[in-house]
Amino acid sequence: MNFQSKTSQWVMLSVLVTIFVGLYWGLNSENNKREQDSIRIVGKKPADATVKAWANYWVSGEQCESYSYDMFGQKAHKGGKLTIFYTQNFAESDIRYELRVPYASYTDNQNCSVELRDITVEAYNEFDTAGFAQLRIYQAGERYNNKPIELSSKIEARECDSFIHQWKDNSWSGGLGCIFYFNEKRVSKLPEYNAKNVHFNFSQFNQDTVIHYDILAGDDYRTKPLDPKTGQ
Repeated sequence: MNFQSKTSQWVMLSVLVTIFVGLYWGLNSENNKREQDSIRIVGKKPADATVKAWANYWVSGEQCESYSYDMFGQKAHKGGKLTIFYTQNFAESDIRYELRVPYASYTDNQNCSVELRDITVEAYNEFDTAGFAQLRIYQAGERYNNKPIELSSKIEARECDSFIHQWKDNSWSGGLGCIFYFNEKRVSKLPEYNAKNVHFNFSQFNQDTVIHYDILAGDDYRTKPLDPKTGQ
């Protein structure tokens, strides 16, 4: 690939980034200005870990003045999906966290209906910077695999232990896997290195809603970063 071709690709990438950042800012600015009713997600965590959440919201409506764009920068359809990160920890202890996530639907200043789609909670530390103990919270349905659990349920990621692997090129990598429990019942056959899904009835959310989710270190929990050359 020659220099001119690379330059053209970077120009195109810059244009696409500008378009999508503009769309995100247009959708997100109103959301940041207004006071919103929020649920709380609270629990225990390892002292060295940081817990954050992000929520996806549907943005839609016949009168919606915001648009999603295709890869060529052309308007594809009204509305789209808005993702907002919630990183502020309202807990006053290193071994606990409290996140607040807006849940209520509203109409923004571009006449778009904004509605909660799903929430993801995840922990990070210096060893597992990709994230561990990921919990995905979805709207419940009527199928056998998406029925709701009670809002008062206790969710736990227990025995979060390290796993280290050496690759064919002799480099090393690792992560943390956890065993999930819902209301004291084990729901993981093996340690989960990806994510666990849970379903709630979002229509039951109100300002007093608290989702309890504990992230608990195991005997082989690791805090120190891994050296990819030595595996130490």
